[in-house]
Amino acid sequence: TPPSDSVAPARKPLSAFQRYATSMARRPWTHMSVAFLVAVVLSFCGFRFGEFAVAIDNAGWWARGTELGNRDTQRIIVDMHRDRLFEDASMLNGVLFYDATGEAWEELMTVVQPNWQVESQTLTEDEASAKEEVDDATLAKVCSGGWYGSMDMVRQRQDNLVSMWKTDDAESDDAETSMLDADAMYDLCMAEQTTLAALNRDDSCYKCPVAGGEVGGDGPQKCIEPYSLVLLARLHLTGHDMSQLSTLSEDVTCESLRDSWNPAVRSQFTKELKTCVAWSVRMSTDGATNAITVKNTTIFVSNPCPFPLGFFPTMVDEAFPSSTEDEPIVRYSSSYYATKKGRGDIKGMFEASEGGSYDRSDGDPVSGAYDTTDQGLYNMYSDAIVGRDMGLAVGSAGVTVIAMMMHTKSPFLTLMGLFQIILSFPLAYFVYYFIGGLVFFPFLNFIGIFVVFALGADDVFVAVDKWKNARHEIPHGTTEQVAALALPDAAYAMLLTSTTTAVAFFGTAICPVGPIVCFAVFCGLLIAFDYMMNIFLVFPALCIYDRWLMEGSR
Repeated sequence: TPPSDSVAPARKPLSAFQRYATSMARRPWTHMSVAFLVAVVLSFCGFRFGEFAVAIDNAGWWARGTELGNRDTQRIIVDMHRDRLFEDASMLNGVLFYDATGEAWEELMTVVQPNWQVESQTLTEDEASAKEEVDDATLAKVCSGGWYGSMDMVRQRQDNLVSMWKTDDAESDDAETSMLDADAMYDLCMAEQTTLAALNRDDSCYKCPVAGGEVGGDGPQKCIEPYSLVLLARLHLTGHDMSQLSTLSEDVTCESLRDSWNPAVRSQFTKELKTCVAWSVRMSTDGATNAITVKNTTIFVSNPCPFPLGFFPTMVDEAFPSSTEDEPIVRYSSSYYATKKGRGDIKGMFEASEGGSYDRSDGDPVSGAYDTTDQGLYNMYSDAIVGRDMGLAVGSAGVTVIAMMMHTKSPFLTLMGLFQIILSFPLAYFVYYFIGGLVFFPFLNFIGIFVVFALGADDVFVAVDKWKNARHEIPHGTTEQVAALALPDAAYAMLLTSTTTAVAFFGTAICPVGPIVCFAVFCGLLIAFDYMMNIFLVFPALCIYDRWLMEGSR
């Protein structure tokens, strides 16, 4: 008569899952091979036909539904379709109108543009090649001073280097330091000179002749001064004279600018800034024109801004025009540099910025940060940290493998646990793309790797421990009997933890921010597929491993 503990499980009617576990124990290689083959095929289809691509720049932030996000969405879509909007021009009452039929604008207003978040980050071949070239027209515009205050200075695809400045107490409610202080102007001026020297050295800027030379000639060439408060201050001190633009920094050095910046000069300069900002605010208001009508008489007012170049309100912060003080302070400002926009040039500027070649001042009284108008430096920084983040993911995988190896004491079970975790990623993407219909895959989704490695290892530990407990309970039972006892118990325990975690992630999908929705859905799918792969891969592996042990083989 066999021991009572070896036949005890057979006395109870087996449930459906126990019968499945028994079937799996009888033919573990078949179950595991079929599951592995199906998982590999679906994974291949997901990556091959699902157009897998990681969006490093999380463009989906525009989906958050805020006023800022909505406005920037409109700006980006208009910029993407600028060729259509500006190709059909006609004259009406002496005024040039683009998109005269209104068809392009109507289409943009009524038809949702598919995948605009991804397409807005991609250059066409013509645009990419144009960015590599330094054309004579652009060089002539830069050297003549026409670049200052133009759309070429701030346009996104121009990729001009720009530095953003703030005073040391800019974030304080009772800030006292102003960018218009003499010391702040001096620090800003010196920082610009240091950065210009680096741009000159690296040949990253548009260079113009010094003192009457020819544009593109063999004479001395140098970068033009950046568009900033310092440039406007120098023009103010020289009577707004643009004729000596190439020698302006020599005529008004940083030291002489500071020495000349007395209260009277500052007060007059502040008034000019207020005039320019007020005009910019007026002209940016819906329906605003330079026409003023009094009774039946209409007069056209010219721009009262005294600076002999286009004025951009980014020279001051948003609180400046609404301030009621006679001399409002400026907490934030910007400096625009006329730089080249080729890939090599942007890479060189990124390396120079990371290497400290661009002066950020010392934070007393101002400090700065650098990027380009198309976020070129930010994008390169994001690309640079991807490798480091992937290194962390690999390190997480290594720690998980070591932990599984120590717990299971079996390379075979560790390997199958690793396959369980790895295959859950492409399987989740298959459902994410083909069933969920989500084509945007932000880099944020990769954080799910850490989640699935942790939860996957935990599932392996649960399955192994349940099997060990069942084998201890019926030490002389067959593999089928142990499977019928251990696997349903393990599957139920893992189902509870997996369900609660997956539901928590899926619940986060109510967030209106695009990348967070994608992250929540993808992580929920990762957890679900990790659970399924544990059943279809690790459970058969446990049956195989148990047979090896019973036969005296490892």
